[in-house]
Amino acid sequence: MTISKLYQNFFLRNLFVNTLVYLVILACVYDEIKLDGHSWSYILSKIAVGYFPCIVWITIFNICIIKPVLFKKKVKTFFVLLAAYWTGFYFFMNWFFPLVGLGNFKTLQILSLIINGMFFYFIHVVITKKIMDADKDIMNFKSELSFLKQQLNPHFLLNAMNNLYGEALAEPDKVPDRILNLSDMLRYQIEASKKDYVLLEEEIAFIKKYIEYYTFRNERLMAKQKFEGVHDEIEIPPLFFLPLVENAVKFSAETTEPFINLDLKVKCRGIIFTIKNNCLDSESRLSSTGIGIENLKRRLEVYGLKHRLSCKKEKNMFTVKLCIWHLPTAVS
Repeated sequence: MTISKLYQNFFLRNLFVNTLVYLVILACVYDEIKLDGHSWSYILSKIAVGYFPCIVWITIFNICIIKPVLFKKKVKTFFVLLAAYWTGFYFFMNWFFPLVGLGNFKTLQILSLIINGMFFYFIHVVITKKIMDADKDIMNFKSELSFLKQQLNPHFLLNAMNNLYGEALAEPDKVPDRILNLSDMLRYQIEASKKDYVLLEEEIAFIKKYIEYYTFRNERLMAKQKFEGVHDEIEIPPLFFLPLVENAVKFSAETTEPFINLDLKVKCRGIIFTIKNNCLDSESRLSSTGIGIENLKRRLEVYGLKHRLSCKKEKNMFTVKLCIWHLPTAVS
């Protein structure tokens, strides 16, 4: 196990630090106690009694000062509380040590203060480094998300232009209306891709418009849509459903009786999105770049959403199921 993993494990980290501090105190006060003829049990118990308040104060410091103040980068407030902490800790130890019979162990008292100081400084350095690393990761993730979202527009536009070309040859009089519908969808994509999250109802409206566009173009395409649950205020990363719907429409069109079944269920802050489409039993004649699905998988990872994505093909039926939990809300 690496040092970083050891630190990230709460139990092992605290066990290691407390054991180390206990052994350091033992090494420093052993000779002084041993000279008085005390037994090992007495030595260990006295050290434990002397170090107990250190553990309590460290816990209080972590919970009441480091987590709510230092984590939020309130530096001035942190140093004020740190000074107050040290003052309170010093007077407490001067009262506590004589009370439990440790008044003569000046080495233990001073060492306890030094160890606390080193321990807090170590925590501060580690936390600062982790915050800086986290900020760098966030910047990298945002850059990657921007690139991934930009991929969606040309991918969708490429397919749409191919469809318009075919329609212009077969039914040129319908092309102007199709261009207007396409313009509305592209407008949503451009606006949505500038945001990290959009309302779920906006994404649903876009998918409905997308399916309407293709059912009008292909009269043979049968599309069933079912939406259940309250989705007010729930947010989702933009254009999450598009690659799944796009693939379903694309590959079902190869069959003589194309159809897609779309089902979206909303439960609390989670969604279950299922889409089924018929397809050829044999290998598809269409070429696929694979950008859409791979893009979706990577975006799920980058957003850090708890999810499950499954794809299954059985004979001439293809099913994709996407479950996402703990989605944000517009009011959170």
